[in-house]
Amino acid sequence: MSVGLTRVSGETLRDLAVALERDRLACPVGLTGLRAAGFGEHAADLSAALGGLDRRGALAVVRVALAEREQRARTALELVWTGPLIPQAAHRDTGVVMRQLFARAQREVLIGGFRFDAGADLFEPLHVAMRDRGVAVDVFLDIEGHAPSAAGGEAHAKARIAEFYAHNWPFEGPKPTVFYDPRTAVPGPPWVSLHAKCVVVDARWTLVTSANFTDRAQTRNIELGVLIEDGAFARTVVTQWRALVSARRVSIAG
Repeated sequence: MSVGLTRVSGETLRDLAVALERDRLACPVGLTGLRAAGFGEHAADLSAALGGLDRRGALAVVRVALAEREQRARTALELVWTGPLIPQAAHRDTGVVMRQLFARAQREVLIGGFRFDAGADLFEPLHVAMRDRGVAVDVFLDIEGHAPSAAGGEAHAKARIAEFYAHNWPFEGPKPTVFYDPRTAVPGPPWVSLHAKCVVVDARWTLVTSANFTDRAQTRNIELGVLIEDGAFARTVVTQWRALVSARRVSIAG
């Protein structure tokens, strides 16, 4: 049933509810009555979902579908900000939000980042999540600088990734898995950066931000981001990154 209604817009479902409430649709619901009531474009889908139901039953199904659709539409969005505190504005601090996201992780965290230098403080709750709850962490990392030639790209990337661990993960125990785009480790043209900055936690919360994972970006710059609580969107973001891995467009450190 849900497949048929999925292809029907919310506006059409609301019109159908009105038609049922005002006795403008012959029941039991069928193709002929739907077409006569002006729902010909969606008659097949509606008939597959509601065919044979009396007025009361059809109306109950349509109302449930509308309520579920409206609930899904209430995606939670929050402004995330680094910069001067403006009393009139409603926002949350970038560094606070990141630490809270890491602290609440139960299963998996994905990080895409350009520059890192604040890891010892910023990633402490993420380390605890990995150590105590077995949370899996993947980091997609830009390689700063480049090798003198293409032949030295892998060695250059390994050196920069070792620096990432040394400067940003001073913790005993499990470490995040690091991926990088090989194009960022070799000289151009064309010049390439992994410039995305995002965090995805448990395929539920996604932070997309202009802020790097640096002290400057977390405490002094003017940076703007959005925290999105929406499972479907979070899974889409994770799938986008995983597609790079599957297609071997990124390499794994080590």
